[in-house]
Amino acid sequence: MKVLRSGGVPILSWADDLEEKTLAQARNLALLPFAIDHVALMPDAHVGYGMPIGGVLFADRAVVPYAIGVDIGCGVSLLETDLTVDDLGPHVLDALLARLASRIPVGFEHHRGGVDRDRAESEIGLPRPGGVQEDWLAHALPQLGTLGSGNHFLEVQRDAEGSVAVMLHTGSRSLGKAICDAFHRRALALCARRGLPLPHRELAWLPDDEPDHADYLAAMRYALRYAEVNRSRILDAVEASLASTTRVSRLARTIDIHHNFAATEHHAGPDGRSVEGLVHRKGAVRATAGAPVLVPGSMGSASWVGVGLGRAESFETCQHGAGRTMSRTAARHARTSGEVFAELERTGIRLHAGDPRDVAEEAASAYKDVDHVMALSADLVRPLRRLTPLAVLKG
Repeated sequence: MKVLRSGGVPILSWADDLEEKTLAQARNLALLPFAIDHVALMPDAHVGYGMPIGGVLFADRAVVPYAIGVDIGCGVSLLETDLTVDDLGPHVLDALLARLASRIPVGFEHHRGGVDRDRAESEIGLPRPGGVQEDWLAHALPQLGTLGSGNHFLEVQRDAEGSVAVMLHTGSRSLGKAICDAFHRRALALCARRGLPLPHRELAWLPDDEPDHADYLAAMRYALRYAEVNRSRILDAVEASLASTTRVSRLARTIDIHHNFAATEHHAGPDGRSVEGLVHRKGAVRATAGAPVLVPGSMGSASWVGVGLGRAESFETCQHGAGRTMSRTAARHARTSGEVFAELERTGIRLHAGDPRDVAEEAASAYKDVDHVMALSADLVRPLRRLTPLAVLKG
């Protein structure tokens, strides 16, 4: 871990290869007048909107919508099975992947034929907050149980002993984006009206003496729950697909974690005493001592299961994945999607993509080496189990 000085609070970084744009965003974050003690950057930190992905901000009585991001509640789930790789030959894997692709809409697709709104809202289990517009929810409910696009994925994986698990990465779909965009616009207007300091327009913030502060947090919590239900419905489809194509008899949903959220917590302030604040985690996972942690890699590379070590200087946080080294545009220029398909085929990994033309954007070469990222986080998370992909469903 390195301590980087800025014009504001210090920046503590676990990354060893920060791009200048990422560092500039962290310096802007450190200038916010409500940042408590320091800003933390995880080893997978890279450029985001306003705040680096893989960044952590401990805030005093303020919330920054873009420090949580447009995919509120994006996270990862793990489904354990009693299957082994010997149960999943090529034909079984192909049948399973085809069944998953038929049951789980990807990309911009959603469930056709209407939605049982009463059931969906009952499953979410929270009343719609005033900060969530009816049209946002009406658009989002048919997306429950859908994967989305970008770096979202569903993978059938194996560990070193040959045991099979399924890892899922997705979030709140259009709902989180609608919430973030709307409250960011409100934050921009509020900061301009009150003359609040703003190191960058993407770091517009809502102080807790404004109604929009509480409204945003209520909307965020609703989106977090929506994201959990979205992952749960996808896992329903996974379980049904496994049951119809394999001899599986044990299915256990063991871990479900968010990595885009804010939470009220107590951590050390400048004088070392515990203070209350709002921890913003953007592409970062809460890693209290003993807490389960999932660190997915990129398409075709390994993922990790671990436990948090509760490192105080990271605000009890660790990385959420490998972290990009290339923009999506640069990744498309570096390799063709055909080359990526061929590489995965050579390694025996099955791939189904919603839009095959976009596969190059998520190639392993566009990301950091997840094993190296895990090594950099040795004081943040203890690795327990390395999982490698057998079959991948991508948006």
